[in-house]
Amino acid sequence: MVTSLLSATARRAKYLTNDAYHRAFSSTRTAVVVGATSGIGEACALRLAEQGFLVVAVGRDQPGRAESVVAALVEKSLQSPSRHGSEASDDVPKHEFYACDAFSLDNVYKTAQEIQARHPTVDALIMSQGMATTQGFTPTAEGNDQKLTLHYYSRVAFVQSLLPALKRSTMPAVVLSVLSGGVHSPYRYLKDDPSLQTNYSIKNAADAAGYYNDLGMDQLAIENPNIRFVHASPGFVNTNWGTEFHPFLRGVVRLLQRLGKKPSDCAELLLGPTVLAADAGDDLPTLPTRPDGTTSAVYIVGEMGESRSLTREHNAENRDILWRHTQDVMGKAGITNNE
Repeated sequence: MVTSLLSATARRAKYLTNDAYHRAFSSTRTAVVVGATSGIGEACALRLAEQGFLVVAVGRDQPGRAESVVAALVEKSLQSPSRHGSEASDDVPKHEFYACDAFSLDNVYKTAQEIQARHPTVDALIMSQGMATTQGFTPTAEGNDQKLTLHYYSRVAFVQSLLPALKRSTMPAVVLSVLSGGVHSPYRYLKDDPSLQTNYSIKNAADAAGYYNDLGMDQLAIENPNIRFVHASPGFVNTNWGTEFHPFLRGVVRLLQRLGKKPSDCAELLLGPTVLAADAGDDLPTLPTRPDGTTSAVYIVGEMGESRSLTREHNAENRDILWRHTQDVMGKAGITNNE
């Protein structure tokens, strides 16, 4: 924890400057943060607001949530150290909140279209939506597993739906998927059961989601070389993760979570070498090497912001198999890979 705190503090000192704030504001840097109502996503949204970004927060709807989320973002913008104590609010970005049920790919698409209509350019897309349960395969209304939908399908849906806006960024744009970069195993039933309908288990669901993020983001990066795609692992963070667990298991998790890093430190460590680095014109972490010796197109980033490795099964054949499956799922929801 001490090491992560020192690293987070150093990153904050490097990127939270007067020039950085006004660069983001004057150029209308826009960041879409999915999962922005709690935990890591909320911390990322607040940190970007502090940096000067206009934050489009996306999350589940609850009474009064839109007002409270926007108010917190505005407050963070006003409190930015780079403003030197200024209380004027005329230069604070007009942050927004969009309610979205990410279990529904159709709803993801419609939400993305609403965002894009108001924000034709998006400079960063951060996605941390997810769930932690011990349930088996649980289909959404569209027939996809709930957990895999939040952890993978909905993320690809957001990317594909926002591609025109992401391509307009001059930063260049960064897509950051926060899940398990560099710490998961390959899913061994990809060829026979990509949707997890017959081989579902907690481990398989976790491995599939992480492995699919590696492969899927790699494919998207190949197709869109001017956008930086990142799959990151947050490490152990003190959030409300696991609210869906059985009460006993949830209690154990809550005790252990006290040992985790603060969400704000996690956000600093993940955003610093990715979104904030791109905004400042700095290099991102080194791209990993695929098992065949070629350089990956997707960045794999660990909890300290360091470059991590791909799995031993990361290859073109598996990437193609997954991508055909992914586009089949997207197509059924009316989401295409064409602008």
